[in-house]
Amino acid sequence: MTFEPAVRSIAQQNNSAVDLVTAEIRRSILTGALPAGEQFSIRDLARQLGVSHIPIREALRRLENQGLVVLKQARSAAVASLTTADMESIYALRLRIEPHIAEESVSKHTTDQLERLHELLERSRAIDPEIAWEAHHDFHAALVEPIASEWDLRVLETLWVATERYSHLVFDPTTITPEERQHRYDRHELLLSRVVAGDGPGLQRELREHLKSNEDDIRERIAYLERIKLERPTA
Repeated sequence: MTFEPAVRSIAQQNNSAVDLVTAEIRRSILTGALPAGEQFSIRDLARQLGVSHIPIREALRRLENQGLVVLKQARSAAVASLTTADMESIYALRLRIEPHIAEESVSKHTTDQLERLHELLERSRAIDPEIAWEAHHDFHAALVEPIASEWDLRVLETLWVATERYSHLVFDPTTITPEERQHRYDRHELLLSRVVAGDGPGLQRELREHLKSNEDDIRERIAYLERIKLERPTA
């Protein structure tokens, strides 16, 4: 199997090879270029990315820790499957952690942090899907930034990355209509309005509703995909 449509060469970039490999494989998984269940070899990835096997193996270990890949053997791996149970576990953890930290952060935001939230909100409706998704991720991180500990951020980062795979089932990363882009903007603007108003309990309530709504949408999408799979004629 080859990966021309899935991953891009990083041979000419100057950052750490492991960081670059991790970022590129992660991008391919989150955008669906490497779909759930896809198996691939370290040799193919090394050839396509233009690097040696060593950073590939280290990157795959990182991604396995994030729940994105499953290492099969010394020479191969697979993109982790997407299941309703897995998705519900991820959201259950986010709901226990994220809204509470966000609520406690409301009174601690500095002027610069509030300005950054506004900037990220505007970037979240960029036409370029990679810019929009990055801004969405950073917006949620900025909501908890004032009081989140290093360990809070480590745990939440893992959950945010895991959530993105499921979000892409519902919110296509490449074909976003203007209406959908505005809808996403409005939902996050509501969260920001609670921060600006100094309304911690309101932010916790709205963020919980936001996460539960996303969870419901993803659950419906997984059920739909499972029905389609069962109805598909077998060869």
